[in-house]
Amino acid sequence: MVNLTIDGRRIAAEAGSTVLAAAKWLGIRIPTMCHVPGIEAAASCFICAVQIEGRRGFSPACAMPVAEGMVVHTATDDVRKARRMALELLLSDHAGECNAPCAARCPAGLDIPGFVGGIASGDTPAAMQVISERLALAGSLGRVCPRLCEKECRRCDLDEGLTIGALHRYVADLDQAAPQAYLPARAQASGKSVGIVGAGPAGLTAAYYLQQKGHACTLYDAQPLPGGMLRYGIPEYRLPKQALDSEIASVRQLGAESRMGKRWGRDFTLAQLRERHQAVFIAIGAQGAQGLHCPGEDHALPGIGFLEQVAKGAAPEIGRDVIVVGGGNTAMDCARTAIRLSARVRVFYRRTRQQMPCLMEEVEAAEAEGVHIEYLVAPVSIELRGSTLAVTCRRMELGEPDASGRRSPVAIEGSEFSVECSSVITATGQSVERSLAKNEGLRVTAWGIAADERTMAASLPGVFAGGDAVLGADLAVRAVAAGRLAAAAIHQYITGEAVTGEPVSAAVTMRPVDDEERAAMFRSIEQAPRVRLPELDMESRISSFDEVEGGLSEADAVREARRCMTCGCRKADCCTIRALATEYGADVSRYSGARRRFAQDDSHPEIIYEPGKCISCDACVRIAGAAGEDWGMSMIGRGFDVSVAPPFGKPLSEALAKTARRCAEACPTGALALRTRRACECR
Repeated sequence: MVNLTIDGRRIAAEAGSTVLAAAKWLGIRIPTMCHVPGIEAAASCFICAVQIEGRRGFSPACAMPVAEGMVVHTATDDVRKARRMALELLLSDHAGECNAPCAARCPAGLDIPGFVGGIASGDTPAAMQVISERLALAGSLGRVCPRLCEKECRRCDLDEGLTIGALHRYVADLDQAAPQAYLPARAQASGKSVGIVGAGPAGLTAAYYLQQKGHACTLYDAQPLPGGMLRYGIPEYRLPKQALDSEIASVRQLGAESRMGKRWGRDFTLAQLRERHQAVFIAIGAQGAQGLHCPGEDHALPGIGFLEQVAKGAAPEIGRDVIVVGGGNTAMDCARTAIRLSARVRVFYRRTRQQMPCLMEEVEAAEAEGVHIEYLVAPVSIELRGSTLAVTCRRMELGEPDASGRRSPVAIEGSEFSVECSSVITATGQSVERSLAKNEGLRVTAWGIAADERTMAASLPGVFAGGDAVLGADLAVRAVAAGRLAAAAIHQYITGEAVTGEPVSAAVTMRPVDDEERAAMFRSIEQAPRVRLPELDMESRISSFDEVEGGLSEADAVREARRCMTCGCRKADCCTIRALATEYGADVSRYSGARRRFAQDDSHPEIIYEPGKCISCDACVRIAGAAGEDWGMSMIGRGFDVSVAPPFGKPLSEALAKTARRCAEACPTGALALRTRRACECR
């Protein structure tokens, strides 16, 4: 036995053992990637670097034998810097992606390949569980989300992107129709409570995740029913209230209480909520309608007010000839709603079709239903003439870009013209009620309440804010993401932890992807058309508020899910190099330069090999050699050109005939991965 000291602690270790083994006996963790228990050390990754007094530089703990009187330091600043640099160098030419492009684009960070894989294999309960980890109100968002993810689907370069929104709607609808809908486990009651102002998507989501942590939640909302803009701002033909109610029921089942008809500033103050609860989350949305800022604007109906009245079953009298002003989703919702109220509808928009901020499919649907859209037109005054409104408009042209980057509309002199109509509905934007927040001591911005983008923490202790209340009128999916982020930070706050928000993992992206790499990605992918969703016939559409777009059948859902290419890393959740890069704060692009090209060997029935992810740790080489594989894997080449591959051009199935699974589980980067996603175990 020899005596040594590691991080100030003495230990007697067996002669011939390593510093890594001695540290493990003391419970001191030294990270490593190339080390395989029971196999001769390689000391190739240098992540286990330590400092030994009396020696210059750093030493690899996995291969350094203990010595009498040795003094080892495993966690100094210099050691951490050395490990971080080693990680950054290893990642500098990494040809892989931690997250699939679709998932990286999702504001909620939904694991899209994960839940789609559940559908493809027929395991929709597993798919629902994957969705619920990151996304509440999945069925509602499947209907109304702008599906930014679909535009990033890699299949767009081959044929058409997946119908991702329809797929998570399918899972959610199937779950809600089951005798027992999925309900995540709830921790033991913490005795803490959170007051949530606003029962819209952000507030409901915060309650959904906070209740799972065991914290009691009370939602305060001015409306008679929860749902916020999902209920009162989106028409039934897009989001049936029954679908929304079934998802809200899950929040209630977790234990959340609702106090409806309670308005901030009238029925309670923020100060009162702070006394009543351990934390407060403000999710009031953007409920204020922006006007036209022209003479006679009082004669116009605010768009969100119009939609709210219709949602409550008290549609205002709008007459037979309606003008809608605006070019966003709310404008299209107003126009399509007015069509269903038997009106002739014209939309005036001051920019061009290409600059409309709404979804283009909404524009196309409105036009198909009979809405007429006039571009580069702006109202300058509204005058009441008996029972008719006279709207004076001006033609516009595009000038220089404004602050948002879009070219600003400029009036054309002498282009005024007048039109008559029975009603004008304005949908030119929404605003956040900031005066209440400011009066109660919260800092505000030009958009809404000031809050930290990672933790949602506002300027008063224990107060958090998110969704439209912070960003101004925005997407429901971003509100849902904000609610989940806030829940994580609020949990940290009321349990006395450091408020840092959700952990963010390091992520490598493969940009740009060239034609050669695309060819490699699509080599084994067959072209297949995107599944088309059923739609209500036109006569039924314009004469009712029945849902226009139908859901996927089981056969269509499975067929569509199997179009998924399973982009992203199969070992993203248990990748050692990614976990260490996160732990050590590595900058994955610090040493950026020419990287290896993407390549994939899927010839083995059990595993997939992506050599561009390999860091030449030779773990698979040593495992195969120790197990007596006939061929195994070899280090081929020298210097920067070294690679790991089967020798003599042998196929992977022959090289790893006995040890494929063990090699995949030991691989620290996902270069070798089991075909089944998440089948690996964290090392």
